Amino acid sequence: MKKEGKDGNFEALTNGDYEEQVSSSRFSSLLESRDRDYLLTSTGLQVKVSDLEGRVIGLYFSANWYPPCRNFTPVLVDMYEQLKTNGSNFEIVYVSSDEDLNAFNNYHALMPWLAIPFSDLETKKALNRKFDIEGIPCLVILQPNSNKDDATLHEGVELVYRYGVRAFPFTKERLENLLEEEREKHERQTLTNLITNHDRDYLLGHPSPKQVPVASMVGKTVGLYFSAQWCVPCVKFIPRLISIYQKIKQMLVKNGDQEDFEIVFVSNDRDQESFDSYFNTMPWLALPFGDPTVKELAKHFDVHGIPCLIIIGPDGKTVTKQGRNLINLYQENAYPFTEAKVELLEKQMDEEAKSLPRSVYHPGHRHELNLVSEGNGGGPFICCDCDEQGCGWAYQCLECGYEVHPKCVTTADRASTGQ
Repeated sequence: MKKEGKDGNFEALTNGDYEEQVSSSRFSSLLESRDRDYLLTSTGLQVKVSDLEGRVIGLYFSANWYPPCRNFTPVLVDMYEQLKTNGSNFEIVYVSSDEDLNAFNNYHALMPWLAIPFSDLETKKALNRKFDIEGIPCLVILQPNSNKDDATLHEGVELVYRYGVRAFPFTKERLENLLEEEREKHERQTLTNLITNHDRDYLLGHPSPKQVPVASMVGKTVGLYFSAQWCVPCVKFIPRLISIYQKIKQMLVKNGDQEDFEIVFVSNDRDQESFDSYFNTMPWLALPFGDPTVKELAKHFDVHGIPCLIIIGPDGKTVTKQGRNLINLYQENAYPFTEAKVELLEKQMDEEAKSLPRSVYHPGHRHELNLVSEGNGGGPFICCDCDEQGCGWAYQCLECGYEVHPKCVTTADRASTGQ
């Protein structure tokens, strides 16, 4: 290799996302053009495509203008450099969607791997078509051999986020082994081994620097709240979460179970000052800022975006990763967030939907909205009124897709329909 300078259902993935095999002898037809048989390093050196023979190849579809790509690229760089240090036969080829040559050069300068020249639009289009690229960032893995167990894999971004260098060489056998390890790890999961480490067996409470022993949390339903002060959706969600937290606490006190629910703030803040300021607005506990457990939890639960609320049951096992969505849908009634409780709430929602008007008008939209469910044109959505997630029943504009929660349609809105 010629180079210089610094140059979120996984089970379904392992069983169903393997496609047509691409052997190394076919790399030329994929990566070369009629008048080009080379790729570029970030310093402008030319490397023959034939030099990639025998390597595991990652085709990295990305662009400098898209934040998720800029967020993922440093993660990929770290994994790539670790693999190269270990002598692994791995190479990445950048397939750019940048807006101009200057943007391409600036973005490629951050990458220690090869790229298809920016000017070769036809090859980039052909690769996007061949691998049916629908969104970026996307990392397509090509295996060097045509053995039946080695095939093209589209889920490289998820695997890198989830496993890092451990995912290499991205073969079906390797991914099945990782899945089995993950299953065993989740079976052994307890609250204590999730949120403690060798140097710390406590959480932060109020007033700071109060320390609360993790041992006092065992046996409770616990929400792990991944959030940060710089995140606008987090700032919008926090007042609602505080309100629901307090209502759940009040409900449990009324039932004589006041010690059975707690939330732990898992910070993604950028500095201690921001953490302190944000945590002071919260009535619950927190992991210390910068604690290594924060990154371990994000990887363990495959958290790619915030705010995110993971619910851990009294037995220390994961109840759901959809705590935020359930709170938006059912408020305090979502507690204790179990499958049985959600199934009961869904049945109640279906029953209540029978009394809802079939159509309404909403102040935020000019067209009539129709009541839909997942079975007749609905499905997961972002409410155009409160900007939060929704599923199940919704009021939807059949002309342009505008959707709102039924609870976001006021009595006055319903009355305007004459129903």
